[in-house]
Amino acid sequence: MITPVGTNLTRIRQARGLTMDELARMVGCTKQAISLYESGQRHPDSQTLLSIAKALDTGIDSFYDSYNVAFELNSVSYREGMLLSKTQRTSVEEQTSAKLSDYLELETIAKSCIEFSNPIENIKVNNSQDAEKAAKELRKQWKMGDGPVHNISTFLERKGVRIIKIDFGFSYRHEGLSGWAEQKRIPVIVLNARQQDTARVRFTMLHELGHLLLMTEDNLTLDVVERLCDAFAGAVLLPADTLALELGRNRTLIVMPELRRIKELYGISIQAIMVRSRVIGLISSDVYQGWQQTSTSNQDHGQYQGTEEPQRFLQMLYRCLSEKKIGFDKAAQLAGWDEAELREHYVQQSEF
Repeated sequence: MITPVGTNLTRIRQARGLTMDELARMVGCTKQAISLYESGQRHPDSQTLLSIAKALDTGIDSFYDSYNVAFELNSVSYREGMLLSKTQRTSVEEQTSAKLSDYLELETIAKSCIEFSNPIENIKVNNSQDAEKAAKELRKQWKMGDGPVHNISTFLERKGVRIIKIDFGFSYRHEGLSGWAEQKRIPVIVLNARQQDTARVRFTMLHELGHLLLMTEDNLTLDVVERLCDAFAGAVLLPADTLALELGRNRTLIVMPELRRIKELYGISIQAIMVRSRVIGLISSDVYQGWQQTSTSNQDHGQYQGTEEPQRFLQMLYRCLSEKKIGFDKAAQLAGWDEAELREHYVQQSEF
């Protein structure tokens, strides 16, 4: 059974970017010994633990501390449509830090850490054309093709983005925020736990991914950065060439059945489809404005039928339970559930 020392040793080693081999050479022991310490099969003696602490530039106490990860939001003090107060910012950071600590501890126990890298860090983004270029390159580097991405949350989790849901407790336009943990090594997207339209959740996640990935100039205003992240999100959801094939070019009129079909296929809102159509020149500004004037809220805008619920945490939890790496008491603690409720849920899932 993995111990606090083993869990923390793994976490701190990975945070320093060291392999087991590298740490073993620094300490003067074998890779197998480090592996046994991290798995909890053996406990290092006091002299070895001192050597490990020195190699990792940390104190002995850090191996016995409760798992605690500091999370810091991106610069969101003046996000478009919302003034995020210091109290609200602190609340989001504290809630996210608590959940993220449990998430990363489980990740360590499951030995399922995914290293993250930014595939578009060399692209400077100053305008909407740059955002289109960045989105196109992202799809290429992540091998997303040109078609629909049916589950954004699962895809991002597999790339190393941790997705956390919390109750914001306040109104916020995008219903999502983002930031970094572990010395800007771990990207985190924070979603408001309240019920939302699935197409909106998909756009929100990619908007926040823009905040994490896009290399924008320091002199851009936050409102401009917001618009660039919107442009990036729309371009990732629905590439320009793909939209042109769906709608055709030089359109003078677009009707709701066409838009509903695209929304239901690509999981992007009708408003975003029309904005994309105007931005990439499929329709003129006059056509777009005419559509805005005639569009009404009581029209049937269709519904994307896919789901967007982060699943990686539960997958790791059930795997660790099945492999008996943790007991139900520890699993309930990590998940923030009642132990009896978790047992019942686990049994139900096992019956399928």
